[in-house]
Amino acid sequence: MRASFFWKLGGIYLGLLLGVLLVALLSSSSDHAAAQFRSRILIVSSVAMLLAFTATFVFSLNFSARVERLRDFSRRLAAGDFRPLPPEQFSDELASLVDSLNETSAQLDRTIESLSGERRRASAILRSMVEGVAVIDATEKIIFANQAFSNILNLDNSSIEGRPVIEVLRNTKLLGLIRRVLRGEEGLTTDIAMGIVQQRSFSVTATPVRALDASIAASSTAMPSPVPSIDKPSGAVLVLHDMTELRRLERVRQDFVANVSHEFKTPLTAIQGFAETLLAGALDDPGNNRRFLGIIREQAARLARLTDDLLKLARIEAGKLELEFYPVGITELVERCAETALLKATRQQIALQIEIPPGLSAVRGDAGLLAEVLQNLLDNAIQYTPAGGRICVTAAIRGREAVISVSDTGIGIPLADQERIFERFYRVDAARSREAGGTGLGLSIARHIVEAHGGHISVDSEVGAGSKFSFSIPLAA
Repeated sequence: MRASFFWKLGGIYLGLLLGVLLVALLSSSSDHAAAQFRSRILIVSSVAMLLAFTATFVFSLNFSARVERLRDFSRRLAAGDFRPLPPEQFSDELASLVDSLNETSAQLDRTIESLSGERRRASAILRSMVEGVAVIDATEKIIFANQAFSNILNLDNSSIEGRPVIEVLRNTKLLGLIRRVLRGEEGLTTDIAMGIVQQRSFSVTATPVRALDASIAASSTAMPSPVPSIDKPSGAVLVLHDMTELRRLERVRQDFVANVSHEFKTPLTAIQGFAETLLAGALDDPGNNRRFLGIIREQAARLARLTDDLLKLARIEAGKLELEFYPVGITELVERCAETALLKATRQQIALQIEIPPGLSAVRGDAGLLAEVLQNLLDNAIQYTPAGGRICVTAAIRGREAVISVSDTGIGIPLADQERIFERFYRVDAARSREAGGTGLGLSIARHIVEAHGGHISVDSEVGAGSKFSFSIPLAA
């Protein structure tokens, strides 16, 4: 473009000089005139050269300034500044170039803004996911990890990205899964367990990220044979879904089915066996027929209690338990339950004490259901306390709650079992509990009743030193 400009300028200068010479020739008609002509030629040539040089200098400065603006504009584009150039005053090739660059700049600005918006949205979605998500490049470095992934590993999110995956993940099974994906295997899924003190279960999905390598693509254009490594994974996406609660619920369901089957099988076997014995001829045996019928009746009653507890627990867990809230006196509640338990405690030579200060405020609750909770705790204390032991019932006010406790000097509960003691059908001493006719649902029902009242139930026990069960109920307004 610069050469075209100078050719035009040289043409102007040459035309100007020829015009001057033609005028000078037409105006000279003699030798004297020839001398004057040469003098005029010299003067006009000098003036023309001066004018041409001045014009060339001015146009050169203007051209350089316009080119420098274009150069600055290209630098701004490279730095991400997409502000357009001001419109040109001239209508030449540079002006057309400025218009084209402004249009390109606007298009780049729109494209980058759209891509940035998509990236922000994708990042926001990934960071808000409850599943742990991490992106790992081909060199086994973590280039992205959301907050859930950091929480799973108990690490600061800012300290994960950029680190080798082997420094962050110490699970060999998980590392092997990532390396298999980076070698080209398709999406893989497995289950892993993490943690030592409190294990957590995760379902892990690893998927390859496939991208065309630029150097391979460039070399493949010069090679007629196909290049199989073009489809090489450039990274992997790792997704960790916490399955701990689901696995726990599956275990609870399996244990529940197994326990229900066992609980029903024991009395049903006894009923079937003694009924067959009676039908086989023992019905005419006056010495055993009534005893066998008594056993059948006892086992049938046990089945009825088990069925009633299961139905009650199902209503409670379904939120269909009907509660009638009234002010309930703590002293009256404890005395009523202790009176029922006193006969059984005396029969087993166990002392029953009640230590309740006078004037305790009433609690707000369903008197019948609260009595069922306290009665269950007393029955368990009697059942697991040997002869000569002692059971004590206490009550106290703590803040806006009343706390009722039942402590005994019984066999105690191991620490490992205390976390599961309120689960359905869970027994520390299964044989003794079944011998006493327990269903294994009492503490589970008690926990649901207390929680339905807005309270909390807990246990504090030591093997050989006894147990203390406490539950809290909000005070009546």
